[in-house]
Amino acid sequence: MIMKLRSSFGALVMLLLVSCSPKLQTAKNVVPDEQPDGGAYTERVVPVVYKVIPDGSVTLRFYADMPDVAYISAADFQSTVLPGSTMTVMHSGPGEYTLVNADASAVVNVRSDVFVSDDFEAFTNQMGLLQPGMANVYYDGMPFVRYKSLTHTPAVVPTRLDFAAYGIDIRSDGKGTVYFPFATLADMYSDLFYHHAGFNGEKVVCNTSVNTISLAQINPDYYTPILAKRTRTATMADFTYKELCFAMDHFYGFPGRIQYNDVIKRKGMDKALEEDIPNGKVIKQLVRSTDMAEYMAGMNGLGGIYYDGHTSMSVLSSAVGRNQEKYSDLVSAYNAAVTAHPEVGEMRMKAGAGPRMAIRSAESAAVRAQRGEAYGNNSGTYIKKGNTAVCIFNYFNTRSEDAWKAYYAGTGPMPTIEDAAGDSMMIFLDAIRKADADPEVKYFIVDITSNGGGSADIVMAMTSLIMNKSYISVDNSLTGQRTVAQYEVDRNFDGVFDEKDNNVKFNLNCAVLTSDISFSCGNLFPSILKDNGIPVIGETSGGGSCAIQAVCTADGFCFQMSSFRARLNSLGGVNIDDGVVPDIPISTASADPDTKNYRKYYDIEYLGSLVENYKK
Repeated sequence: MIMKLRSSFGALVMLLLVSCSPKLQTAKNVVPDEQPDGGAYTERVVPVVYKVIPDGSVTLRFYADMPDVAYISAADFQSTVLPGSTMTVMHSGPGEYTLVNADASAVVNVRSDVFVSDDFEAFTNQMGLLQPGMANVYYDGMPFVRYKSLTHTPAVVPTRLDFAAYGIDIRSDGKGTVYFPFATLADMYSDLFYHHAGFNGEKVVCNTSVNTISLAQINPDYYTPILAKRTRTATMADFTYKELCFAMDHFYGFPGRIQYNDVIKRKGMDKALEEDIPNGKVIKQLVRSTDMAEYMAGMNGLGGIYYDGHTSMSVLSSAVGRNQEKYSDLVSAYNAAVTAHPEVGEMRMKAGAGPRMAIRSAESAAVRAQRGEAYGNNSGTYIKKGNTAVCIFNYFNTRSEDAWKAYYAGTGPMPTIEDAAGDSMMIFLDAIRKADADPEVKYFIVDITSNGGGSADIVMAMTSLIMNKSYISVDNSLTGQRTVAQYEVDRNFDGVFDEKDNNVKFNLNCAVLTSDISFSCGNLFPSILKDNGIPVIGETSGGGSCAIQAVCTADGFCFQMSSFRARLNSLGGVNIDDGVVPDIPISTASADPDTKNYRKYYDIEYLGSLVENYKK
């Protein structure tokens, strides 16, 4: 793990410098004991699941004034979500506790309910689960890419979380143990690999190794006890809403495109719903409802407000999935709640979720239809005409992830274009090698006009092959820091990261073809290329500037949102949510104002001439 013991609490520096020693993992007091904070409680030992069946257990605490809200000691949470890790907790002042893990430190005051860390990203780092010593950055775990280094600007920014402002009470035993609501710590630690944890009332389920948003993929019956209920207690409904406000105000990335982006960022979700968002009061009332169906309807309306192409808050669909028949009574009650509160549907339309989805769907269909007419629907992913080759790249997927991992582990052959059908890395690798081996081909164009995104690891590998650079430039909407993360790529794909990777060169003039459909990683890829002088051709890309993280509500429902940890920027620090403007625009003007004309986009000779004449 990276050692980052930074502290603004001068009197504690010497203590913190030795706190990672294995001999100091028990609670330590540097001030006298005080009265416990929190009142009467009961404790339960519950199973912890990492891979389908229980793999361990942890003690949760339930206080008398909030009997169904799970609390957990900070040290126990640390060792639960990062198996093998430890946290030292020191009672360091009146109501004050200093928390130190292997990467960073924090101070929490249980009287004021305020948390401060000099390095929040390091303090909540789970990415070492993927690569030892890795910082808390964007990485999807593909073995031909690995994390190299990280630069923060500014280097250090203290992060202060005021839990009291949300009615969230941090508690202690008065000696050396501090307790957070389980959901609060789970929100704080959630990262860009979808490492996250949820408590369903019976067990804790943790994603520590599976790149998935759904805890039900780890434990198939995760949602069973949650969906068995048709009502929630008033205490749980109240706390779930408070925790949701805290999570959305701090850990939503505010990419820029949602209609109420600025007012929510300025005032917070609760006040914005009350004062500024049409039908906001109704949505809030539903989200706070003790009726499960009404609560789910409210979350759907809230998802409309936050819809940005990455954020999805429809907890009914994520929990029920394909089991609509099994939970038909709940689905019916939900539909009745939506019908009884048309504000939910109105909110989705007014906030733009419905219209944007409809427009993108229509444009995507137009792109694919017109490209199919030009190339033939069964033309494959590599097309050549004269001195120009095109690689059609519809997604940045990791479809053959298991095969790639087996190859790098030495237990299987390298995937091929034949046996890894649809794998994005093989599609691109096969295309660029073919183009480079063909003496006729001078211009190589990557067509992402119908690319809705996917894994940044594929982007890292592709940019490395094109320009021998591999990085992601982001900012953090919580800390305000700008970050550039550098990556290494096994550029010759021989299974080893070594100096031979620098010998890989392709004698091609490259470009990327974009449209309004090129979203998320389909927006990141042209941004990096443009920063490095490689021309972007076509239409301004579709934007999408945040990576995704998964979080769970206090009552166990999980959803995804644009993450505060990585809001994508150009290398110059400009947010790219509005899309990447092409260096060489191609008009989509059509006689029909409701239909774009993309036919020029698939005239290969024309595309080659654009690259040939670029900057001449």
